[in-house]
Amino acid sequence: MNEDNELFNKAARESLWKRYIKDIPDDGYFLTLSCILGALYPGSESMVPKVYDLFGLNWGTNPKPESGWTCCSGIAYHGDIMPIEGTLLTVARLWSITQEMGFDAITMSCVTSFGIHCECRDLYEKEPGLKEKIDRLLKQTCGREFEIPKHILHISDVYYHYRNQLRDNFMRYQLVEKKSGKPLNVVDHVGCHYSKLFPDKHSLGGSEYCEVLSGMGTAWGGKEIDYPERRHCCGMGFRQCMISPNRGGTMASVHKKMKSMDPFQPDLIITNCPGCQVFLDKEQWAIYEITGEKYFIPVVTYQELAGLLMGWDPYRTVGIQFHTIPVEPLLDKIGIPYDASESWLGVDDWQVY
Repeated sequence: MNEDNELFNKAARESLWKRYIKDIPDDGYFLTLSCILGALYPGSESMVPKVYDLFGLNWGTNPKPESGWTCCSGIAYHGDIMPIEGTLLTVARLWSITQEMGFDAITMSCVTSFGIHCECRDLYEKEPGLKEKIDRLLKQTCGREFEIPKHILHISDVYYHYRNQLRDNFMRYQLVEKKSGKPLNVVDHVGCHYSKLFPDKHSLGGSEYCEVLSGMGTAWGGKEIDYPERRHCCGMGFRQCMISPNRGGTMASVHKKMKSMDPFQPDLIITNCPGCQVFLDKEQWAIYEITGEKYFIPVVTYQELAGLLMGWDPYRTVGIQFHTIPVEPLLDKIGIPYDASESWLGVDDWQVY
């Protein structure tokens, strides 16, 4: 009877999980850049093409300087200074460039961009006549045409898709403590705009059981850590970080998360959101300055973590010197060598792809 119950529960879980499986193509990725990530943690984005090339993938980015880059308009839209029509037009232009280059999948490293692209597609699917309206405006403003893309992917989806191949073929290290051989305690922090806006359609695992980061952490040797405030927002919230009197809300959110995870002794936090990366990293120092509570848990993007485990130079390629909370204690636990004298290297000495 117990065996029958176990089989039933397994089948039920597998059936439920199918709701959250998304179609991730093996190839053909158009790469869009993040406003925040490239400015504050530049190694994260510059390593993506390196990883794509390791697998020999067909990928591309905007080859025409005259076309110009635009952001997705997410900060302006969520900050209530751009109407949805402007966002739809901005995104339609990016889709048009993607299709002009022959790609079916548009990928981005910013979860706000991911959420914006998904929201635009959702609006087209639900509002009759909207596609025709934006078609007309895009033609008038840019002389372009667009179609709704077949795939909208966050780059963490792609890394998740290739997580085992990365481990088996390219990684020299694992998330294991060198001295004891024990798995490191890994906390994942998934950006809200990845997992919570459209949990049943676009994220891997929905809002509560999102696996996009924890799946990488466990595949790469770590131990997944659950804790009460695991899915609590980092507190970035555009009206909080953009408006000075509201910034205490951001710090309070980070503080709440840190107090909740601290008893589980995490060795690192993995992020897939540029804003979450910024605030989980930098607010820890602010919390220390104000309260004296010292957490100092290294916060790394999944791109940075992959680069470190592949043995890429921590400073010249991964760029850990741009972090507020030192990443070197994590490297010491894993046994990754580094030259501490290079911790002051700036962008002029850094290996941009």
